[in-house]
Amino acid sequence: MQTIQAKVSERLLTKASRLFTGTLDGRIIEILQNSRRAGATHVNIINKDGFITVCDNGSGIDDFSKLLHLGDSDWDDAMEKSEDPAGVGVFCLAPREVTICSGNRKVCITEKAWTDEPVKVVQNGESIKGTILVFGDDPWEFGTVEKHAVFSGLIVTVDRQQCGKEQFCSEDAADYPALGCKVEVCHKKTLNKWHTHFRHGYYSNDVLVNFHGQVISFTDSPVSDRELTFLVDMTGEATGIRLMLPARTQLIENKAFEELKAAIEIETYKFIQKQGSHKLPFKEYKRAKELGIDLPEAEPVFDVGLLYGENIEPIEITRPEDLPLSKCYRLSKDCEENSETDEANMHLLAATGKFKEPFVPVKIRPAYDGYNWANLPVVNKVEVTVGKEIGKQGIWSETLVAVDSLQIAVQTSDGKVFKSNVLMAVLDEPVEKRSWCCMNVYITLEARCQLSTTDIWFHLGGWNDEGDTWDTQKYQVEQELDQFWATIVGPAEYLRSKLRECLYGLVKDWKQIIFDDNEAITITYKDGTVKSYESPYKNSAAT
Repeated sequence: MQTIQAKVSERLLTKASRLFTGTLDGRIIEILQNSRRAGATHVNIINKDGFITVCDNGSGIDDFSKLLHLGDSDWDDAMEKSEDPAGVGVFCLAPREVTICSGNRKVCITEKAWTDEPVKVVQNGESIKGTILVFGDDPWEFGTVEKHAVFSGLIVTVDRQQCGKEQFCSEDAADYPALGCKVEVCHKKTLNKWHTHFRHGYYSNDVLVNFHGQVISFTDSPVSDRELTFLVDMTGEATGIRLMLPARTQLIENKAFEELKAAIEIETYKFIQKQGSHKLPFKEYKRAKELGIDLPEAEPVFDVGLLYGENIEPIEITRPEDLPLSKCYRLSKDCEENSETDEANMHLLAATGKFKEPFVPVKIRPAYDGYNWANLPVVNKVEVTVGKEIGKQGIWSETLVAVDSLQIAVQTSDGKVFKSNVLMAVLDEPVEKRSWCCMNVYITLEARCQLSTTDIWFHLGGWNDEGDTWDTQKYQVEQELDQFWATIVGPAEYLRSKLRECLYGLVKDWKQIIFDDNEAITITYKDGTVKSYESPYKNSAAT
């Protein structure tokens, strides 16, 4: 019967220089890890003439023969269970020539020795406590070393400058001995600069795992609060949490990894419970209860008004300070699903209408449905009454229609009717009449003086991020609106309003202004003063 067994091919040694990332950071991490596992408390690094000298005060090397045994090491069973050492740490320096001294022995590993050439272990003239490594490399600068030393528990100096040394977690961290780690949840704003260095990005929920100085991260979102970060500090106890070998740049997704994520979720809800308030969606609120963690209801999360734009805001709706949320209104789900214009008209009614009692619509995300405060009266029906058409014109992306009157009325679930004349409303263009426009934007003559260009532009389609700049597009809309009003109110009224607009901005206290065909201006002021101004270009033009 044929039998097989695992073994390591000698050809793997020829790939020793590729077992690690090949980066300077990777070499620093591995050498510091080797010193720590050897029981060192101090590591001294010296840069000189293109060579790096690393000295530690650890237990030193008992068996030099294992230095080049791929996958072998002298670590005891406790170390094996807690850190899963790969036994290839020194290979991070391949294929560099390295001199290693420990006790009264030393060895020089040449480039060929990393593969198969034997090297002699010789006596060292002076007995050395710990281990000394000397090899050629790019400078191990202080800033590069410090970020990998700060959470290692070691005192590390680089060219006599001592690196920072900090605790990865605070005293509030929860101990999980079965996982061999501590877990802490905190706000991003409380992180120190070293934690921040290892995060993925500002808007992600990062789990930072400190493997005795080597910090790795992965993204996990047990709740929707993007302001939280999760710290996991390995304690040296036996653990099933495993990192990819040999470079340890990420966690293996095994059973212990799932248990770790479950622990992070529990600690997250406990952290939120201690805060006393939260803004979690209702689903997450229920999840906390499933885990046996009682939370208060979320603080009300809502927006006043129903319309929002990235670059152009619609007409703002103000909510009286003394008006409770319970007196506001949501748009019913039927209206949301069956009409594209009800939401806009409900907003426009609240923004430009007049009422005896406040009418304030609010937007509450469906994720918060289930909380008591989200159970508001709703608008069940929205009606628009359009007066006589004065004129219309295709502007921007829709059709703008001027009318002599415009009214919006809504019926609410608490039996009320809110009705008012408004400045603007929107209705779908009937399918059979559609060309390139899908919506009619109705507007009254009063809107010309009471609404801004952007108020109207929002409902005409708004800014197009694939076109010109915002300012350029706004200018184009202004020109089209000017032409529209000139057509609607007539050229004489349009001219009068434009002149009035200019004059009131430039001349004060005037009673009469005469502009003759010689381009001279005569101004009569209210106090009887008369002043005349001739054009400075008159004579030159005649010449």
